[in-house]
Amino acid sequence: MKIRFNFEGHNHIVLWLSLLFTSNTFALDQKYQESVLPVITAFADHDKPTIAALISYPLKRQYPIPDIKNEAEFINRFDEVFNDELVAVIASSNIDTDWDSAGWRGIMLNNGVMWVDTDGKIIAVNTQNTKEQALAKSLIEQGKQSLHASINTFEKPVLDWKTANYHIRVDDLGGHNYRYASWGINKKPSDKPDMVLLNGDITFEGSGGNHHYTFKNGRYSYVLQVTIIGCDTSPPGRLEVYKDDERLLNEPVVSAN
Repeated sequence: MKIRFNFEGHNHIVLWLSLLFTSNTFALDQKYQESVLPVITAFADHDKPTIAALISYPLKRQYPIPDIKNEAEFINRFDEVFNDELVAVIASSNIDTDWDSAGWRGIMLNNGVMWVDTDGKIIAVNTQNTKEQALAKSLIEQGKQSLHASINTFEKPVLDWKTANYHIRVDDLGGHNYRYASWGINKKPSDKPDMVLLNGDITFEGSGGNHHYTFKNGRYSYVLQVTIIGCDTSPPGRLEVYKDDERLLNEPVVSAN
């Protein structure tokens, strides 16, 4: 089963995963070292084509930055992901002390800065350098212009999902104060949302990083299940609606920006 990491713009999630795995990992087995050594060598040689061939595509980037889809795009956007400092960290990393196996999740560098699978493919890079931060800021400002005036003020976007029947956004208003907005699938983001809910909560589930946001509206709960680690067939997430404890709706995400 191929494991997919699905990071959608949550720096706090990356930090949480790093702290979590610090205490739940074990030393890198000898059998995995041959998967990691070519990665270290490629960075030590500053060999961008070889590094590009070692990526498992698409390489997820933090929303709203688009994912990197192939080798040519990766080489063109290399500096967005790997600045000189990160290249040096990887190139000088110690195979015995800086890399750890996290079981079926893969192999990580420095408690989750970068992840490699057991085939030696880079599956996640959990940093955001100044170049990518500037790009994210620009994209966020552009995105605000396409939204209805009632919801175009926020600190950063969190989720932008579509299910079969709904278009859903979650934005961080600042300090992890989450806001939910939804439209019918045939409406545009520039239309006034059908529903806006504030003060959402985030809950982490187990050790894999999967989590969910919950928004309350009287007896109704709107739950957004986010898949951080899943198999090839896992949707990016699910929209669930409950009345008290009765589930009224369960729709998989069919499109995630």
